[in-house]
Amino acid sequence: ATMLEELKAQTGALYYLDLLAKKGVITAEMQRQSYVDSIVWSFGHIAQGMYNEEGQRKPYSQLSAIQIGFLMDEGAMEWVDGPAANGRDQGAFKLNFDKLPVACERLMAKVARIKAINDKAAAEALSKRYVDGGRVPHSAIGERVLRFPKNSFVYAVDL
Repeated sequence: ATMLEELKAQTGALYYLDLLAKKGVITAEMQRQSYVDSIVWSFGHIAQGMYNEEGQRKPYSQLSAIQIGFLMDEGAMEWVDGPAANGRDQGAFKLNFDKLPVACERLMAKVARIKAINDKAAAEALSKRYVDGGRVPHSAIGERVLRFPKNSFVYAVDL
């Protein structure tokens, strides 16, 4: 339930980018940057794995895998064989920005329907295909993202 709720929220964020651009609230460039930022965010969560040490779902990792896999199925993203931009790795993602708005709208409709009618079987089918199936290259994403660990800061507030 938690994963599906977060999938709805994050997919809504992708869905509304096109509406905001069409209304002139954001520029086309800002729309593109926001798509890329969301995809990079998803890669970071996919890199952390789909399940915790106790075998429980990681909601953000799993929703990320579902989004990336769905975008791949819709042709908005593709895994392209051949050398990556660094010249060492093989395979890379290619974004097809012209297909992203429709793909995001289709995913939003699917997720909203699942939530509206409480379709557990449909939610489990998404998870089976994109989280536990082989559609999304989890290991390649994880290996590449984890090469560059992020800084973590601890803050304290003195009163």
